[in-house]
Amino acid sequence: MKSKTVTRRQKVSAIIITFPFLLAITLLLIGLFTLDNIYLEKGFSINLTAITTLSITHIISIIILIKLDKIDIDLPISKLKKVISIFGLLILSFLFSFLLEMALRMNLNYWFKNSIVEKIELVVIDKNISHGKATDYYIIFNSSSGRLKNKVKRRNYESFSIGEKYNATVNKGFFEGYFLTKPMNKIND
Repeated sequence: MKSKTVTRRQKVSAIIITFPFLLAITLLLIGLFTLDNIYLEKGFSINLTAITTLSITHIISIIILIKLDKIDIDLPISKLKKVISIFGLLILSFLFSFLLEMALRMNLNYWFKNSIVEKIELVVIDKNISHGKATDYYIIFNSSSGRLKNKVKRRNYESFSIGEKYNATVNKGFFEGYFLTKPMNKIND
């Protein structure tokens, strides 16, 4: 029997190919566990320019490392299988770049938030419970900046009523949204 050995260069190539994915997952986990604040509710959006730029950068770095003979990517001998493999790698690179763009936007929005503290008035307009692997509780506010969404703990969810007004002290995010600097204060009419 012939035993297959994986060379060091093949191990490095696997790391290089999956690096954007690993970085994206790490940043998404950091963001999910550290960011629990008010955001402008704009719906889901993607930045195709950033995703394409990240993907092209990833592909070019792989090509350069192959040309410098630093990594090996074993492609099938048959032309059809080789084309399918390259196409699959391009799709993976695009998907990894998509995840990385989301993770970078989420974390950079918080890390580079404005240091100027602003005060905004919020009015509760809706409450939402999201069911998935975990149950998340959201309060939807209206403000002078548009609709804002705040994820709250289950025990705090019932304390909000539609129509209530709150003052919030916030920092504006680098790209979008706001981050609470201290707990919101209810305005008693």
